[in-house]
Amino acid sequence: MKKYVTKPVLAVVAAAAIIGGVTPFLANASSIASPSATKVVMNDEGKQVTRYNLKELAKNDPTTLNMLLKNQADHLYIIVDSIHLNTKLQTYMEENKEEWERIYNQYYSEIWLEVRFAEAKEEIVSVSAQTKDNKVYIRGIVTPEVTKVVVTKPDGGTIDVVPTSEHSFTVTFAALGSVTKQYVTINAYAGKTLVDSEKVELIPQAVEEAHMILHTVTVLDAKKEELKIKGVVKQGADKVYVTYNGEKKEAGVKKLWDGVGSFSATLKNVAPGADKALVELYKNGKKIDSASVDVEVVNAPAKEEEKAYAITGTAVLDPKNKMVQVKGSIAGWSKKDKTKLVVLAPDGKKQEVKPNDKGEFEIKLSFKNRSYSAKTVHFELYQEDKLVKQADIFHSTKVVVKPGEHDDDHDDDDKDKKEKKEKGKEKDNHPNGNAYGYWKKHDQNWDGQNDDDNKERDHKERGK
Repeated sequence: MKKYVTKPVLAVVAAAAIIGGVTPFLANASSIASPSATKVVMNDEGKQVTRYNLKELAKNDPTTLNMLLKNQADHLYIIVDSIHLNTKLQTYMEENKEEWERIYNQYYSEIWLEVRFAEAKEEIVSVSAQTKDNKVYIRGIVTPEVTKVVVTKPDGGTIDVVPTSEHSFTVTFAALGSVTKQYVTINAYAGKTLVDSEKVELIPQAVEEAHMILHTVTVLDAKKEELKIKGVVKQGADKVYVTYNGEKKEAGVKKLWDGVGSFSATLKNVAPGADKALVELYKNGKKIDSASVDVEVVNAPAKEEEKAYAITGTAVLDPKNKMVQVKGSIAGWSKKDKTKLVVLAPDGKKQEVKPNDKGEFEIKLSFKNRSYSAKTVHFELYQEDKLVKQADIFHSTKVVVKPGEHDDDHDDDDKDKKEKKEKGKEKDNHPNGNAYGYWKKHDQNWDGQNDDDNKERDHKERGK
């Protein structure tokens, strides 16, 4: 015997209703059962199983269809004999959306549903509980082997019911007010033998109505600038408002089947922006629920490949003048790219460098610290505030001075040195012979003395 808690409406519920829009089998549903809605067949294991015709259930027994989609989505299979299709419904719709839509439209009346469990055979196929208007509604589907169903209420009372020819049953009783969790137990009998049992939690009506939005599909076509949203909601809401990027659109709610409705809306002239849209449900002018839903973007323009840049150059360190001279270029650079070149100066601050039209640049970076010991000059290239390339240019300590590039200060220094050198040569080239004659010939003082001293020296020498 299986023990499991019934699940809320899954994606498969919405998929069945949304993929083809508001489909014909969801309109004008009635509660009149049709003998052609079910059939019993032998499965591969030689056991009898019940199959449900999608078209007939949708038209004549939407409650049963709702239960199958709601509670047995993980175990529901789709069979179309004419095209040899026999596979899990939920997986097929999720992985083959276009093919599912084609089959749905072309083979609508031939689609059969079957519940299959991986574990041992289970006689209670599906069961659900709903609280509405202070009443509890228990609905279920069983296998053909089940001849009686006994429902045990939270207060211990029991209700016996015989399944219909469609193997379904319905039980109704007054809701019991309680702050604690309440459960009902469903026992299935084949004759007098208990063959299966199910325990279902009763959800209070206030809690059931708190979450009205069951499922949504929201797609934004970036090329058309158009957002389409379709959704499944619980009945009770009469209007839906969809808001995206400041644009708001109203949509009505259409009945799908008992307790379930759908809506669709299209917003035009909207560009991709936020990744979520706001969905709000209203009833008689009062908001009863809201949710932020994910937006799937299609036909988005392909992102441009990032451009390849390369920063190269040479850097020369001039310790005497406390300066680093850098010449370089940027391969792939263009003014149209809205790029910005930044260099890390010796003082640690960043400053912008503006290359010419060819991407070439030349800068001089000064520093004050005599102990400056950096080995490289660091560059960073940004495109719209995003770092796209960075490079370190190693520098040399040898100052390279090319002809025609002398500084004025250097020219003055060289001139002074040359003049001193010429004077030195002139002094060193005195004759080695008669120094007196040399100085007399050139009208020069002897040994740096005046003319009176020279006359006195001449007189003394003649006296000798």
